[in-house]
Amino acid sequence: MDRPLHQQQSRVFLAQATEELAKDDLRQASEKGWGAASQIVKAVADSRGWDHKGHSQLFSAVGTIANELEDRALRLMFSSANDLHINFYDGYLSNNEVAVRLADVADFVDKMEAILAEA
Repeated sequence: MDRPLHQQQSRVFLAQATEELAKDDLRQASEKGWGAASQIVKAVADSRGWDHKGHSQLFSAVGTIANELEDRALRLMFSSANDLHINFYDGYLSNNEVAVRLADVADFVDKMEAILAEA
């Protein structure tokens, strides 16, 4: 089965984030990490017929899914992605902190893909 476009883009962004981190381009690694997380949320939202046009709708979707699954970690991992988004603008995270948050995003993408697979 083909992956939905947002799901495909999530994986592309995640790979790019890893490449940018290896080059020590922390701002680009951060923004690609945010992109990976937001795109996978959009994929799940699409599968459920939900709007996903802004940050508030993305956070709402994650909250709804976390509540359904009783999985608090989903919120925390998405918050790590949001930290990366902020870091793109403010540049306050160290290489190690970006790497830790990118690992959270990778786990988040995996969990959300499992949700898509069940749909």
